[in-house]
Amino acid sequence: MKRFLAGFCTLLLLSACGKSDPQAVDNLPWQVAKTEQGTTQVFHVELGKTTLRQAIELWHSFPELAVMQSRTNEYSLEAYFGKQRLGVFEAKLVAELVADAATLEKFSTEHIKREPQASGAWRLTVSEPNVKLANDFIIKYLIYIPVVNYEPDMIRARFGESAEVVKLTDTVDAWFYPEKSLAMLIDAKGGDMFYYSSPQDFAQLKEKILKLPAEQVHE
Repeated sequence: MKRFLAGFCTLLLLSACGKSDPQAVDNLPWQVAKTEQGTTQVFHVELGKTTLRQAIELWHSFPELAVMQSRTNEYSLEAYFGKQRLGVFEAKLVAELVADAATLEKFSTEHIKREPQASGAWRLTVSEPNVKLANDFIIKYLIYIPVVNYEPDMIRARFGESAEVVKLTDTVDAWFYPEKSLAMLIDAKGGDMFYYSSPQDFAQLKEKILKLPAEQVHE
């Protein structure tokens, strides 16, 4: 029932996009383009080119930065923008930034807060001086977490058929769109997540998603 009601709400919002021309409204999650430089453009961000500072200026929002330490001691730097309105939809946005091993070690060592996650990972909040350093870091992946959930038929209608579907848990499937450099986690219980990358980083993104522990898939 929860999934049905969420899907119904999404359907009502989609009607605002125009049935005859769904591209009439800007900043929609299925409006993914490849640039002449070979990057992926979505929500006016070019993955592999746009910096954190440029995203802040674009979305008029200051994110919280944290280093994510997995239970296998793999590190990534993420910027949490919280809930944003893009086009006619609201969604939470998370940007994973390009950072080398030395930077990740520095930021994690100098963290100001350490919080455990359900997956066994740790979230290490980045200090203010290091936040300023990260402003010029490039966005590698963009994670879009819709407030409402998309029914599979609705996803196919807007995004097209996925090239591959992999079952990750009893309720979560991973949908892969290599031509869009896009991956989705579709949860039958709600809580879908869309992952956008540049073409050159898509293989790494796919590998990362397939290695996600079951607990993190649901976080």
